[in-house]
Amino acid sequence: MTLLIPEPPRDIEAQLLATIDVDHPKRACFCVPADQYLIPASIDAYVTRRPEGTLVTLHKRLAEAFERSADDTTMAWILGYPEPKPVIAERCQGMDASRARVVQARDAEGNVITEATASPWGFLETCDALESHVPDGGQLAILLPFEAISRRVAMRWVQR
Repeated sequence: MTLLIPEPPRDIEAQLLATIDVDHPKRACFCVPADQYLIPASIDAYVTRRPEGTLVTLHKRLAEAFERSADDTTMAWILGYPEPKPVIAERCQGMDASRARVVQARDAEGNVITEATASPWGFLETCDALESHVPDGGQLAILLPFEAISRRVAMRWVQR
């Protein structure tokens, strides 16, 4: 796994709610160690902890896959991302910061339910995959990677 930036508390709450909603397409929520305190002890789901972070899912096979590995390719599969990070890096020819895009499915309050990075070649597929994660009143947001990270940092500061 690569850079692990904590997420705003309301984003994690929205992600957990989507993860445990059997009618929502979100299959799992990954929390970095700094966000683990946001996972309720009473959550009715598989909660799997590793040094890299914690995975919450309703699917036993996803929890078992995370127990075995948390590499970028496995995490992309678990979290339902169309492209794993190594493929994005290759397709962006090492220029991820300028060529990649971050696609976010946000709820009506602007909380990020699902976020995936895409190369120019995987952009439309990623938008299509995440569109089903957007609830009524929500939106699909497209950002540069530094904008997504900046939002996380700023929102964590605001929501603390």
